[in-house]
Amino acid sequence: MGMFSARTDWDFQPNELTSLLAAKRLRGDEILDLTESNPTRCGFDYQPQYTLEALSTRRSLVYEPHPKGILSARAAVAEYYSRQGIALDPDHIILTAGTSEAYGFLLRLLCNGRDSVALVKPGYPLLDYLCQINDVIPRHVRLSYHGGWHLDLQALNVELAARAKAVVLVHPNNPTGSYTEQNERENIVASASSAGAAILSDEVFHPFPMDGAHPAAPSFATNNRCLTFTINGISKLLGLPQLKLGWIVVSGPSREVEGAISRLEMISDLFLSVGTPVQQALPLLLQDPAGLTLQIGTRIRRNRAYLATSSGKTSAVELLGGEGGWYAVLRLPRIRTDEEWAHVLLKEWNVLVHPGSLFDFEEESIVVMSLIQKEEIFERGIVRILSAFDV
Repeated sequence: MGMFSARTDWDFQPNELTSLLAAKRLRGDEILDLTESNPTRCGFDYQPQYTLEALSTRRSLVYEPHPKGILSARAAVAEYYSRQGIALDPDHIILTAGTSEAYGFLLRLLCNGRDSVALVKPGYPLLDYLCQINDVIPRHVRLSYHGGWHLDLQALNVELAARAKAVVLVHPNNPTGSYTEQNERENIVASASSAGAAILSDEVFHPFPMDGAHPAAPSFATNNRCLTFTINGISKLLGLPQLKLGWIVVSGPSREVEGAISRLEMISDLFLSVGTPVQQALPLLLQDPAGLTLQIGTRIRRNRAYLATSSGKTSAVELLGGEGGWYAVLRLPRIRTDEEWAHVLLKEWNVLVHPGSLFDFEEESIVVMSLIQKEEIFERGIVRILSAFDV
């Protein structure tokens, strides 16, 4: 409609899968939802006394706004990284009301209208929408699968040569679970530095390696060779998306860091959107007294192990490699497209999965599922999926 901006010109019509799901739920059908990614609905033991205690301090009744965020909260973030062997200055940390706001701040910081950034595909569809709402053009660089996930570094260099303002990485990627490996990292940093572009590294899934030991690649918060913004928060790390707290770590050459922080401080000051209670609570929350990071990581590894064992019993499905995060990618027989498979699995087996096209997989017959669902539901869903192939 002419009244509204082009940046909000979205298709609001439900697709066939969404309509089928709504009809089944209206009938009261039991749906085994393997797309569930809201940790607060996945049966984790939050031991709420810790969160309530952290939020109940009387200091939350006093409003002392600071554009970067309350110093004690930023110091708690610095301490979180210190436990990983990464030394950070709290003044190089900006708190935000979640990671989506962090993206918005950074796109405004780096881009004029119609500037471009390089995004990795397949990837999380939210990033394209965030670019659109900020009048930024997303340019896609492909991850391909050949026994492992590999970034098209040549295509990335083309985008940087065309003056993309930033490279946006989800580390590990959502949904492929692939960390940016050392060789890729060195090439990306060198290319971005040469082109005068920034790196945005979204590391919300970084604390969840599949082997349960250490992430397959270090945080970009250690990178000082080019201007780098490392994004994280408590939505995934502690399974607390409802508290709406994320952060940006700024690193790189000192002069560029100083300029970026001054501008980010002003951008943040225009909104002052981070609530005082969650900032006051952050030092206790990041101690993770309920062990939520461990709980989530354990669930992910158990569900993926079950999926690997079960899918290994048939040649009809293939579990594609993933090193971290909380999603799994399955390749199904090419007799149907991904959307057709998702529709069939929901219609005939009451199992909900994501079609790969949602994440912009080029290959058809790919479906994606969440690994944080309750184990009993997840295992029943996998049994039903494999029943479609007489396994």
